[in-house]
Amino acid sequence: MKRLEGKTAVITGGSDGIGFTIASTFAENGASLILVARNQEKLFHAKQILQRKGVSVETISADLNNLASIPHLTATLLERTNGQIHVLVNNVGVAYFKPLPDLSVSLLDEMVNLNIKVPFLLIQHLLPALRATRGNILNISTYWSQKMIAGRPSSAYSMTRGAINTLTKALANELGEFHIRVNAIAPGSVDTSTFRKWLDTMNQEQLLEYQNYVQSAYPLGHIGSEEDVAHAAVYLASDEAKWVTGTILNIDGGLTVR
Repeated sequence: MKRLEGKTAVITGGSDGIGFTIASTFAENGASLILVARNQEKLFHAKQILQRKGVSVETISADLNNLASIPHLTATLLERTNGQIHVLVNNVGVAYFKPLPDLSVSLLDEMVNLNIKVPFLLIQHLLPALRATRGNILNISTYWSQKMIAGRPSSAYSMTRGAINTLTKALANELGEFHIRVNAIAPGSVDTSTFRKWLDTMNQEQLLEYQNYVQSAYPLGHIGSEEDVAHAAVYLASDEAKWVTGTILNIDGGLTVR
């Protein structure tokens, strides 16, 4: 039996990047999927690929930054799943690295909305379904909640990711009586399309400097892959982790131990 067979997983930001790779790895392990993202074209493409793995895949296009859309979204999710949601992956998020004096209220609000309020509200609205299945919640965080990097101002972003880590632990405590597990993954730098676009902005000298930084900052000497995060997500979502809750799992090549 596959590790997630018989489970339905809702994944926000599931149409590309880490979210899509989590969805793909979940599908390989037998999970039915509902992907929530803003871009309809990306959702359509993701659905075509994932259906080839022989699982049910549904998509919902929603602008999660519009908090007023959450009640309608969650009602749709409950309707499509008949209230049977086993795994909620809160993957959607946004990061702006602006110096404190330059950080606008609109950028702050966007990070607070997507990185804190959206996961909180989704969990709140989907709680009856998660209670019914004794399901579990997986929040995707980041190393920026624990480690700062010289030259990259991250006050607001780090604040929001610290908040999701604290929420993870608090909800593990609060929801344990309902047999709902709540965990988080905090990746280090991961080789995504967004990351590669950032590398493409560097000249040769900057690129060499970054490569040297990776060698010195990461005990394992390299950044991670989307699959590294996805395999950890499968474990935490599966029954193999039935006694794991309140954990912030660092998938970071040792970055946060230095």
